[in-house]
Amino acid sequence: MPLAVIDLEGAALTADERAVLADQPVAGVCLFARNTPDRDRARDLVADVRAAAGRPVLVSIDQEGGSVARLTDGAVAPAAMALGAIDDLATTEAIAAATARSLRAIGVDVDFAPVADVALDPRNPVIADRAFGSDPELVARHVAASVRGLQGAGVAATLKHFPGHGDVAVDSHLDLPRLDVDRARLEAVEWVPFRAGIAAGAAAVMTAHLLVPALDPERPATMAPAAIAALRTALGFDGVVFTDALNMRAIADRWPAPEAAVRAVAAGVDAPLLCGPLEEHVAVMAALADAERDGRLDPVAVARSRARLAHLTTAFPADAGAYDDAADRRLMTEAAQRAIVAFGTPPRLVPGARVAVVGAAEVRAGAATDATARPTAALVDALRRAGFAPEWVAADADRAAVGDALTGVDALLVVSTSRVPLAQDAVAAARAAFAAAAERNVPAVHVALWNPAHVAALPGPALVAFGFRPDAVHAVVHALRTGEAPGRSPMPLAPWSAA
Repeated sequence: MPLAVIDLEGAALTADERAVLADQPVAGVCLFARNTPDRDRARDLVADVRAAAGRPVLVSIDQEGGSVARLTDGAVAPAAMALGAIDDLATTEAIAAATARSLRAIGVDVDFAPVADVALDPRNPVIADRAFGSDPELVARHVAASVRGLQGAGVAATLKHFPGHGDVAVDSHLDLPRLDVDRARLEAVEWVPFRAGIAAGAAAVMTAHLLVPALDPERPATMAPAAIAALRTALGFDGVVFTDALNMRAIADRWPAPEAAVRAVAAGVDAPLLCGPLEEHVAVMAALADAERDGRLDPVAVARSRARLAHLTTAFPADAGAYDDAADRRLMTEAAQRAIVAFGTPPRLVPGARVAVVGAAEVRAGAATDATARPTAALVDALRRAGFAPEWVAADADRAAVGDALTGVDALLVVSTSRVPLAQDAVAAARAAFAAAAERNVPAVHVALWNPAHVAALPGPALVAFGFRPDAVHAVVHALRTGEAPGRSPMPLAPWSAA
């Protein structure tokens, strides 16, 4: 019963993982950053997975672009919202195709992208720049373009997170969000991008772990038959339906993985996504087999799921091989520069300018990982490489330290780097830095290197990069040097003002 997709421990298979792939009914594996430290090892791991299984299996990955990219030693796409800021469908399609070329070169055949959520709640701690924007029609256009790009270049696209994760203020990695809207609103807003992606031929959809009472007042969408039925009937989707990872706390705090997987498949999902200990994966597969034998799972529905997965496995055959990403890197770099959005008039930096940079040393890279990112350090390094003289001051430095750093400088950059909404103490410290700069007649700008909604919390002017990857950071420096910020925000944003 090959329905489950499992994760792996590291960049090489363990003996136990080899045995599970050989002996258990695994439908596929999902790769994370720990599995893809570089392209060569990632390619070797994927080949080893398929050799150990001795049959075709799906190899999937979350390679959305921006902050969610597991393979980072090649061309990495800008965040979806950066593409929404450019609003050029040809660019979105080209970037999706480049992403597919990068993935095919290591043997990946399913990308868990694009995000089809509509970014409506600025407090949303998990979607933010991962969505194309807040207008359902704009999101729909870019979702369809992304599907065409990915699948035209040979990698299956996965629309996520159905029935729509963009208008909640809770991260389903941490708890169960609730979307209190009626069915008419779902049809008119949340499902518009999913319809467009399905019309473009999307091979897969991923469910969201959130409660939508209009569909089911008790069960999360991942386990709600009405939610999957709506996807199949109202939206006409007959491809593969994956769950989001079942170890996310919206699910794991309420159901053990084996029970959660059985409930999801019983609701109409084709493939539960399992992340956690290998012995738990084995327990889930045993629970699914038991549920089929004792009638808790409809054998006809399970047969359809097997057929969908088998079709997906052969529709996008793996093609690992040589990949020269020079042209794709240029495409990503140019897109990052085109995406920069300016509010007000940021200061221009002349060669040799001294710059005070106020920002956090590191931030957690996501709720699902303990890994950290260092966006401020990347910006300071990019400024230095561009011929400027930056001085970095910690985001929580006291007013005196900020004042000292402002002595003799030409500009102040206040950098927001958090994925989640800013804490009040961080807002207060940033506003104090702006006030200190105003007292000294030092031009200041807020640089948003991750969540664009931070613009509403801090004074302007502002530059929004929709991410912290190298291309986005260098695009900020380019904008400061040239004054060029051609992007247009795809969601309502306006800097906070003390006036």
